[in-house]
Amino acid sequence: MGLQGDQVAVYKADMYVVERERAMDMAPVYPDVYKVINATEGAGNKQTQLLGAGRLKRDTVEGEDINFKSPVNGWTTYTKYDNYNAGLVFSKQAIENTIKLGNMLKDLAKTWTDYVIIAKEETAARAFNHGGDTSGDYVFNGSFLDETDPSGLLLYDSKPLFNLTGNARTTKGGGTYYNSVASLTVTPDNFETLYNLATATNNHGEEDEIKSNKINTALCRPGSDKFKLEKILETTGGLPGGQMNDKNVYYGIVDKIIAWDYIESTAGWFLGRRQDENFCFCERQAQETDFFRDNNNKSYKASVDAQWSLWFKPLAWRAWVRGGGTSVAGGATE
Repeated sequence: MGLQGDQVAVYKADMYVVERERAMDMAPVYPDVYKVINATEGAGNKQTQLLGAGRLKRDTVEGEDINFKSPVNGWTTYTKYDNYNAGLVFSKQAIENTIKLGNMLKDLAKTWTDYVIIAKEETAARAFNHGGDTSGDYVFNGSFLDETDPSGLLLYDSKPLFNLTGNARTTKGGGTYYNSVASLTVTPDNFETLYNLATATNNHGEEDEIKSNKINTALCRPGSDKFKLEKILETTGGLPGGQMNDKNVYYGIVDKIIAWDYIESTAGWFLGRRQDENFCFCERQAQETDFFRDNNNKSYKASVDAQWSLWFKPLAWRAWVRGGGTSVAGGATE
């Protein structure tokens, strides 16, 4: 004799309660790095940038006519909401012989909630771990249904998210830019190099107009890089590592150091602007846990699924600069 329908419903409800409680126990990092967008429909999304609102022109003669022009399209960016799932099957005999079925299912729900958060962290960190791959990576491919992302595995402009000076990207205004410097370890001088790259070189918009590019965050792996950044940014006395009493001009120049467990050893270290409006994590479907009977073989099944994606909108590359890291011609396509 199998479980009654109301028993299945009770066990399923218990799993939902544990799922919500467990989610409150963990503190993922990705919402602090990305701007989180809640998507409500569709298999993906796309957006086209509008340019050409027009810079102001000084009149050279009295009564000069206004120069009207039509807006111009910029880049189109895409995101595909990927589905993530897992499931377990229990035989009819195993379920009916389990005295504490409710406890077992609650433990299962806890585990899956952990793994949903882990999968989201892995996805979010992947853009940093593989953002320099010259052939791209699947997290940048926004193709969905009949919408094809023309840049494929690369950013919308067919460049890696983190590009070196020899592989500069070109904006719609014709300017060329890079946001990654090879072989830079964490030192005060290298910190200044990256900081200047972000704020004094990449401080331009899509039409190459001056556009402030303030940063507020250092991002790295836990361990030695974090300790070095703390010395650079939090030393109140003399310059870090020196014997002079010169003012530490780096003190407090960014207000947060994020040591992220999911940053790989080959990824490098980063300076940038957390929760930038163009650097997005899309939450399409929250975690859904289910428990039901398969009448084909009288087994019982438990499953979990959720949907999310990354979305890099125009000028997303300005949000972060990278020191060190790799720029290999690799990257997984699936």
